Amino acid sequence: MDGYSSLTIKLDTVIVDIPDTVYLEDESGKHLYPLNPQKSLMNISNNTNVRFLHSIAFRKNPLVADSLNAKWREHLLKSDVFFESALHISLIHANSSVKSQNTFQSEWCNSSNLVFTFYIGYVCEIEVMGYLHYTVWSLIYKEMLLYALLYIIGGYGFYKFYNVLLRKKHLLRSNEIVEVVREIPVEIIKEVHVEKQVIKEVQRVDNIPLCSYILGENIIFYADQNIIEVDGIKQNIQPQSGLLLELFFLEKDNRYTLKEDFIIDKLWPDHSGNDKRMHSAIGRLRSLLKKIDPSFNIINKNGTYQLIIPEKTPLS
Repeated sequence: MDGYSSLTIKLDTVIVDIPDTVYLEDESGKHLYPLNPQKSLMNISNNTNVRFLHSIAFRKNPLVADSLNAKWREHLLKSDVFFESALHISLIHANSSVKSQNTFQSEWCNSSNLVFTFYIGYVCEIEVMGYLHYTVWSLIYKEMLLYALLYIIGGYGFYKFYNVLLRKKHLLRSNEIVEVVREIPVEIIKEVHVEKQVIKEVQRVDNIPLCSYILGENIIFYADQNIIEVDGIKQNIQPQSGLLLELFFLEKDNRYTLKEDFIIDKLWPDHSGNDKRMHSAIGRLRSLLKKIDPSFNIINKNGTYQLIIPEKTPLS
């Protein structure tokens, strides 16, 4: 350091009690400084020797607010803090005069966005106040977006769950209706005033449950049970294949032809169906029918599927 100065440091002293008063001695004489206990507690160092060195160093080379703020900004970015920052530095001279400086474009600084205050030096003559330009929205917008996303996912899950419950309720009511129909005695059906031919047909198949289709003398499809009986031997089929087969039978007047869009809507009423899933369902049913009778087939043409039934096997 240029000029005369007197400095004595005990290197074995790390942390000591902060005195009430300190003095600095230079070419102009001895200067007495009373210490503020509150400010002393907010100093960046508890080491009295380090504080004294800070006082001597920053008297000749004062801190520059913009340079110090640039360093602080680098650390903020490393911690993923992207708010605008600013510093206010006050320097108390030996004659008790105060010189202050602010960073560039810090008009927004106020007590509401002050984040820290600390002091530098043994005499606490340097006050540094840090500000961040933030709002309540900037602090919570990520959390709000996360909660909004959770609410959307939860609402969609509740909607899907509600739809599943409705479908199950509808299926249960349908099964109850079928059970009631099954319990109607055959004699009551015979008393209905219909054509003799229909009564004869009901009498002929009075031992077969309702919603059943006869594909010949030895093949019966029980649509309500998803069972196919061949030569008296029953085998279960997948519910989806059973529903698809019944949809073909219901289009008897249309030559057992179904449109692709109609198949997707009926098999997947929750709109989860697509062309790939439909083709797989058709393939499973085609393989099942060919095992029963190789003359059965399902062909695709012009966006439709047609069930081919042998002419020797009239459907009833």
